[in-house]
Amino acid sequence: MKYIKIITLLVIGTLLSHSTLKAQCLDFAKTTGFAKLDTSIYVPEGRLNSLPLSQGDNMDVYKSFFRGREYKVVVVGADGLTNVNFKISNFQRQVLFDSKENGNAAFWEFQSDKNQNLIISIDIPMQTSGQPKTGCVAVIVGFKANF
Repeated sequence: MKYIKIITLLVIGTLLSHSTLKAQCLDFAKTTGFAKLDTSIYVPEGRLNSLPLSQGDNMDVYKSFFRGREYKVVVVGADGLTNVNFKISNFQRQVLFDSKENGNAAFWEFQSDKNQNLIISIDIPMQTSGQPKTGCVAVIVGFKANF
């Protein structure tokens, strides 16, 4: 009976810590990500993509872009994850933008020439020594408002 209580407390603690990390990542996306997006020019799309990741991790985010709209894609990492690489490619994996080849840029501005679904691939390189760092990584997509 005592072990069941301990296991239950451990499970509850793990779930609470995960939801706290997720909430911190959302706050990071709203503050730092929106500042880099420049919300005076770009309107953030409705969905925030922000997750806790570690060095050596990678993930793909799938987004739809529409013809004639001007977009800005921002990818930022918190704390020790400042060197986040990202590529934007189509579904045939043809690379349209690579942050590494563009001076480790944190964003890409472009005008979509057609309706298309693109893949934003995020890669967090491993550091050469020490324990891998973990932090929030946010992907913010905004479009230029034509008021």
